[in-house]
Parts: sequence; C-alpha cells; structure tokens
Amino acid sequence: MSRAQLAPGHAREYETIYILRPNLDKDQANDVATRIADAIKGTEGMLTEAEFWGQRRLAYPIDRHHRGTYVYIKYLGRGETVSEIERQLRLVDTVIRYQTVQLAANVPLEGRATAEDVSIDYELDFQPDEPEQTYERELGLDAPPPERRRRDDRDRDRNKGDAAKSDGAKGDAAKGGDDAKAEAAKGGDDAKAEAAEGEKKADKADEAKADEAKADEAKADEAKSEKPGGES
Repeated sequence: MSRAQLAPGHAREYETIYILRPNLDKDQANDVATRIADAIKGTEGMLTEAEFWGQRRLAYPIDRHHRGTYVYIKYLGRGETVSEIERQLRLVDTVIRYQTVQLAANVPLEGRATAEDVSIDYELDFQPDEPEQTYERELGLDAPPPERRRRDDRDRDRNKGDAAKSDGAKGDAAKGGDDAKAEAAKGGDDAKAEAAEGEKKADKADEAKADEAKADEAKADEAKSEKPGGES
C-alpha cells in the first residue's frame, strides 16, 4: 500500500530516539548530531525539536552495555529523510539502538522553526557503566566443573552433619545435667524421709521404755503392800 500523496508545502512529521554508548565523549556525540542535521537538511527536511535525555538504564543489556545515552529529535520530511537519518545512524558504532515513528502527515512547513533555530545540545554527565557481562558468564561457563561442585556439595553436607552432631551432643549433655539434678533432689528427699522415720522410731522406743519403767514401778509397789508389816 503506497503512502498518501503530500500536498504542496507540506511534509510528514517524525520523531526518532537514538541511544548512544554510555562511555562516549562530547566530540563523538556531536559527530552523530551533525550527521543527523546534514541528513535532514540534505533531503529538504526541517528539524523542529531536539532533547538530550541523558543516561538511563536499559531495559536489557545491549552489546553488553547496561546503560545508554538517550537523544530525542522531532522533524518534518519525507520518506527519504527517514532513510538517510537511519543510514547515518547505522554507519557509526557509537549508536547502539534507534527507533523512528511517524506522528502526522501533511503538516504545513510554513511558520515552523528552521533547522538553524534548533540544535542538539550535549551536556554529558559521565557515569560509569555497570561491570561488563562476559560471554562466559552469560553462558554459565564460569561455573565450577562438576567434580568441584560434587566436592563442594560433599563438604557442605559434611558440615551440616557435624553441626547436627554437635547440637545432639549439647542436647544430651543438657539432658544429663537435668537428670543428675533430679537424682540429687530425689536423694535429698529420701534422706529427709529416712531421718523423719528414724525420729519416729526413736520416739516410739522412748515411749516403750517409759511404759516399761512405769510397769516395773507398779509391780514393786504391789509387792511391798503384800509383805507382812513388821510389828513390834
């Protein structure tokens, strides 16, 4: 399906966002901006808006970069304008991604800002990129070999077993101490009970001796009363 024909003095409106490598300098960024401005001017387009968004975190790593420098431009032109801009973006290795979207068609060119009135101003605030994600790490090749993993697993299991034995020994020692305390307490109670029983037996023996003494005294009195009295 062909595009709709443009009216005289009209153009389509586009926006393009491109992402630069996070570690580039200002001269490299300005080179890309100059290429874009020349592409728009060379195809009779018009740059109407440009914004420097700065560094942002990428949704996913691109060329092993986790951050990128974002630039937004809006312009008027035709299909060849977009083709030339994207061709220039593909030629420089400082651009890692770009995307173009058509916003409107048949936009009048009269009264719009000229390319000289709008420029892309770079105020680069350098921020170090995140550590490089190597291919070995992405593929999991930096993991330890199987034999080392098995040895590590054995050591980990052995450490867990030693820890369990140590906890068991501590539990047995604590239980033994409690048993010893219980035995000591029981022995003390038994000794107290035996002492009390001994006191009871001693009291009974004393009572028996007292009763026996009273009985002997009574017998003696009775014997005296039965003897004839000594008359003169």
